[in-house]
Amino acid sequence: MSNTFCFKSELWVTKSTGRSAKSLSDFLESLRTIDQLSIFYHFYINIFNYHNLPTYYTNSFAFWFFKNGLVILAEKVSVIDPLDYYDLEDLRKVLIKVIEQNLSSSMLQKELTPFYFITVEREIIDLGCESNNLEEFKEGIKKSSIHSIFYHFITARLNKKTIINDYSSWLHSIGEVKKAEKINRIHPFMMTLYDIKREIIKILGEE
Repeated sequence: MSNTFCFKSELWVTKSTGRSAKSLSDFLESLRTIDQLSIFYHFYINIFNYHNLPTYYTNSFAFWFFKNGLVILAEKVSVIDPLDYYDLEDLRKVLIKVIEQNLSSSMLQKELTPFYFITVEREIIDLGCESNNLEEFKEGIKKSSIHSIFYHFITARLNKKTIINDYSSWLHSIGEVKKAEKINRIHPFMMTLYDIKREIIKILGEE
């Protein structure tokens, strides 16, 4: 395994899927077939846009349930931690299971405020910046944009099918196990990407 860390970033172009749901029945039907990146978008948009949902709920599915007075469903869906999954199909299955376990037949056809399924096109950008030791790595993090932090901390896990983020994986490879584990314990729903960047730099500077 190479000990060179290559800094990357990502851009999103959001677009409508053309699908919406006006009932839980419609919602579940779409949820079973909508493309994976729509699942990805609705779980991670709150982090990507710096925690801008006007609610404490962690994803836009939960927020929609809350807006329609389905508070128990909102709470149950909000506690699904997408970081527990590196396969979006597994995340889809868990989401559907949680909803199905917390609804009644009378709820299925109730008319609700529409939910519009959004998807995203992602472009991964090689920043042309590499590090081969801890000091270069720390300087690279300092220069990184927020979207670079998002890529390495969040979505690289999905691309590489691993539960560990890019930074921690590389730190493990150079023997910095303590720093790797501390960074991997940072939870992105508890802080903004700016806070995460500051926390990573702080950990890298510790003895």
